[in-house]
Amino acid sequence: MNAIYSGLLIIVLEIGVVALVCGVAYFLTAAALSRLSARRSGLTNWASLARRRARNIFVGLSVVLGLAILAYNGWLMARGVDARLHTAALIESIDRATWIALILACAKLTLSAIGLVIASRLLRRVLHAAERAINQWDRVNTNNASLRSFFGGLEHVIVNTAWLLLAALACRWFGLPLGFSDTLLLGLRIYLVIVVGVLIIRCTTVIVDTLDGWANQSAQKRGWARHYDHVRPLVPTFRACLEYALWIALGSLVLLQLGSVGYLAAWGPRLIQAIGVFFAGRLVVELGSLEIGNRMLPKEGLDEADRRRRETMYPLVRTAFTYAVYFGTTVLILSRLGFNPMPFLAGAGILGVVIGFGAQSLINDLVCGFFILFENTYLVGDIVEVGDAKGVVEGIDFRTTRIRDRDGRVHVIRNGEAKPVINYSKEYTRAVVAVDVGYDTDLRAVFSTLDQAGRSVRAENPDVLDDVELGGITAFGSDTMTVRVSARVKPGRHDAVAADLRFRIKEMFDRQAPGVPRRKLIPGARTMSLVAVDANKRTGHHRS
Repeated sequence: MNAIYSGLLIIVLEIGVVALVCGVAYFLTAAALSRLSARRSGLTNWASLARRRARNIFVGLSVVLGLAILAYNGWLMARGVDARLHTAALIESIDRATWIALILACAKLTLSAIGLVIASRLLRRVLHAAERAINQWDRVNTNNASLRSFFGGLEHVIVNTAWLLLAALACRWFGLPLGFSDTLLLGLRIYLVIVVGVLIIRCTTVIVDTLDGWANQSAQKRGWARHYDHVRPLVPTFRACLEYALWIALGSLVLLQLGSVGYLAAWGPRLIQAIGVFFAGRLVVELGSLEIGNRMLPKEGLDEADRRRRETMYPLVRTAFTYAVYFGTTVLILSRLGFNPMPFLAGAGILGVVIGFGAQSLINDLVCGFFILFENTYLVGDIVEVGDAKGVVEGIDFRTTRIRDRDGRVHVIRNGEAKPVINYSKEYTRAVVAVDVGYDTDLRAVFSTLDQAGRSVRAENPDVLDDVELGGITAFGSDTMTVRVSARVKPGRHDAVAADLRFRIKEMFDRQAPGVPRRKLIPGARTMSLVAVDANKRTGHHRS
């Protein structure tokens, strides 16, 4: 029990001595700074900041030394050694040279701490000057907050690294075991790797924005603006890939510092290469799609039919190219990761055969889609009728066809089920109008009226390719007979021309019986007689 009490007493005394020494060192440093600031008024703020940092340093040093004293004496008491006797023997063993070495070590530590405080002040000025120079050079970049954060973090990294290095040197100066300094140096390396890596990762926005502005200016100078504008949406993807690569590099460097798990760092370069291959694949897809569009759909030199045919093939070619690039990218990523891609390719071939046998409907759709394009059955923009769907073809994919009807509904039809197909956009089509005529109507007068309406449409509507034909009587009903009128028109314009023709026919019959109400399109004999009597009355009244 006496040994424990004496050990506790020694711990209190040693911690008190450490606190006293640190306090005296702090007061001497504060006094020197106060005298320096009194001589030069411009250093008042700097001296105040230096005093606060010196106070934090000496307080932290006293805490660390106090914990070390507590741990060492506790270790001695656990082994049954009398801490008082051990400390007395240790003090007696210290000769005059050792005391001089301790005093010199304290002096070195104090001067080095003061030098670091001054150096941090100079470093801050240098970094602020560098920040201003970059802002003046890169006037396009407006992300000044991120740049300021970068230089502020860089300052903290350099200053903290210097203090950790000073702590490692202090262990050597005071003659502590090499394990202390080696541990501090290992922690310093890990700290540098992590802090610098995180600082660079946080500044990827500034780096990418600066590269984006420089690349945009270079592309405009060299006439590549259109190509760069096409791949510019990949900038967020590039930023994300860069961040992932930096995180992986950071983890690999940290693992290299730890000998027991350092072998895992070999995966870092592989993963970074895989990320690079992935982004290169995305870039190839975008540039390839742009080049395919330029080659297949030039602005000039194509007639309407050829352009529509190429517009139909363009999405399919682009999709096939995209799948091919992604497949090649996957194979390259596997090879970069150290896997043999040949078993993967063989497995993909076997899987394709299995899917081919099990998904016959899928193969049927693909083959039918190929023949639809090869035989030019219909193209994008054609007006077709497939089963219950009638409208404009919006897209032809490998498996399906999309048709939008007049009501705006999109019908998705499998290519294997696209039969029968009625195409209204081949060379020409016919606009047909059927008119019901009563049995008591003068057919010759009706044919004359229809002929006049057809001539009017032919003269004023550019979609009509030929004269309107009178098909005569096409059907007999219980009360009426049907007369057919048709015209050869441009592809897909049959509905519009038929509507125009109906309007002209209605207008012609309205002229024959103006102002007389009727329930039929063609005025009957009684209506015509009333019109004639009314016309005679008006004529007689005018003569009188």
